[in-house]
Amino acid sequence: MPKLFDKQPGRQRGFTLIELLATTAILGVLLSVAVPWMQSYTIRARVTEGVLLLGELSRRVATEFYQRGEISTGIPGAPPPDGTIHGGPYWDYATMYGAEHEMWSRIEYQPKGPHRVIALRAHRKEEWLNSDIGLHLQVKRVNDNELDFRCTINNTQDRIEFVPASCQDGNVNDWSSW
Repeated sequence: MPKLFDKQPGRQRGFTLIELLATTAILGVLLSVAVPWMQSYTIRARVTEGVLLLGELSRRVATEFYQRGEISTGIPGAPPPDGTIHGGPYWDYATMYGAEHEMWSRIEYQPKGPHRVIALRAHRKEEWLNSDIGLHLQVKRVNDNELDFRCTINNTQDRIEFVPASCQDGNVNDWSSW
């Protein structure tokens, strides 16, 4: 006696080779699009975290400026630097925050005349196409009582896809156009 749900008694149920191949091909196409997009999304999220770190560091600089009336030679509240680069101190991420970070490797504080640049540098990794995903926060002394800040990536094209639009314009050595 045939089973109630069998449409063709005696025939085995399952998938044909063509159905399995078609399904595999469709999954392959979807994954080839989704995986790079997810990697890029993850990097963009970490860069946004970097912009927030720069915001926290800029608050330290601004607080000290408004208390002392001058821009300090180091990042206020930071541990002793690991060395100097570009005329100013730098800290490994782990020195500054007490733990390694998967993306960020170093924080630099560069003097630029009466102004400063806080540079956040990333590790170069293959999945980022070895791009230098550095963020620069310019700290501009407007007058004796005021600072201004601007985030930039030096118009570096291989960084643009990873950073927020607010950081894509400008050059770290341009102090007059903003």
